[in-house]
Amino acid sequence: MKRVPVICLALALASVCLSSCKESEEYDDHHDWKERNLAYIDDMAARCDNKLTEKDAGPGKIFRLASYRLDPKAEKGNTDFIYCQILSKSDGNGSPLYTDSIRINYRLRLIPTDNYPNGQVLDQSYTTPDLEPEVNKPSSFVVSGLVDGVVTALQHMHVGDRWRICIPYTLGYGKSDVNKVPGYSTLIFDINLVEYARTGNKLSPK
Repeated sequence: MKRVPVICLALALASVCLSSCKESEEYDDHHDWKERNLAYIDDMAARCDNKLTEKDAGPGKIFRLASYRLDPKAEKGNTDFIYCQILSKSDGNGSPLYTDSIRINYRLRLIPTDNYPNGQVLDQSYTTPDLEPEVNKPSSFVVSGLVDGVVTALQHMHVGDRWRICIPYTLGYGKSDVNKVPGYSTLIFDINLVEYARTGNKLSPK
């Protein structure tokens, strides 16, 4: 009879151990990271209307843009495109060039995970949950200094546009960890183009 509590305790500890291991595996955000990110891009490609362009895509519709580095005639796979949604469209006409300076509001997230259902935010200029132009202070960059996927999108955006773009790792930070970004990460950017200036010209004072 005296052995029963010992056996019960052992079984309880084993149960806790198994439960802890299962929970740890279930909530490991980067488990099978490469495969999950590729599957995310494949899902975006399946939901994309390949006939749409930024000119006729309405809010919520997904359209794709091939990397600006690729020959337009080259055969392309899912990871050669970025996948875009227009959150709001302006009446602007011109778009930034590769060598231009820009000012943007932005938020960078990873794909949704158990711990971050909306995707972990890694970087942003936003200071509010939603974009409030009167409150948020945009950041300045040179287009050529950004990852290929963002460069591709910016060369199609107009001042005032607000896009959400989904960038495969091939057009983002690649296979290796870069700062807070794990290798093989799909990048999800919300971008609002505030201003651009051609080479040799300066952005307006803040």
